Amino acid sequence: MQFPSYDHESFIVIPHTFYATRVYKEDELSRISAAKLTLKIACTPIDDDTLGHVELGQKAMVGFQRLKVWLEALLDNVILVDVNSELLAEFQENVHNNIMFIPGNPDDSMLSVVLHAKMCSITKALLDIHYISLQATDTDNIERYYRNLSGEYPLPGIEYVGEEVAHKTPWWSRPTIDICEYEDESESGILAWPADPLASIGKEYLTNGDEADIIVFDAWKKPEK
Repeated sequence: MQFPSYDHESFIVIPHTFYATRVYKEDELSRISAAKLTLKIACTPIDDDTLGHVELGQKAMVGFQRLKVWLEALLDNVILVDVNSELLAEFQENVHNNIMFIPGNPDDSMLSVVLHAKMCSITKALLDIHYISLQATDTDNIERYYRNLSGEYPLPGIEYVGEEVAHKTPWWSRPTIDICEYEDESESGILAWPADPLASIGKEYLTNGDEADIIVFDAWKKPEK
């Protein structure tokens, strides 16, 4: 399979490797699998004839920085869990790893779709994500490609969690750093990030046209309950 399909195009591929624990739901039982995963993200600056070359480059850099912060802060040692797994509540209560809510089993097929959707949300109007590929040691490093030409994803709405939560759209549709859903504020107090670092990246340039200072984020910590 070759990407892209146009006659001529220059694009970049961003690699990222991380370790994860997958929690599958199988019949009435849960199965856990540890893996080393490698992502490749093919992208280009947005296609906008109203913007000049310099402005397109600046927006692409902001998009790249947002993507880099999200990849490095959220994915390493992440727990990828089917929200229907009986182990979800136990993980939320007892581990300090970041937990990614998956609307089904977190196999390569499902994972590539939610990751592509999230990265497009993070970089909207900044980068075009052409496709991603995913390889995992627990699936013999078979490389899976995912490309979306329609902009629609075969994913559910926020009802996939089966309870009242703080947001109206799932985490993969939000341009924020989070990878899960949070309790409804009206119930027992919202559990969310105290501030979203992605909103700060490139803010000066995007709002005022001025160059921003370099922003350095430490490893983003899971918020306390």
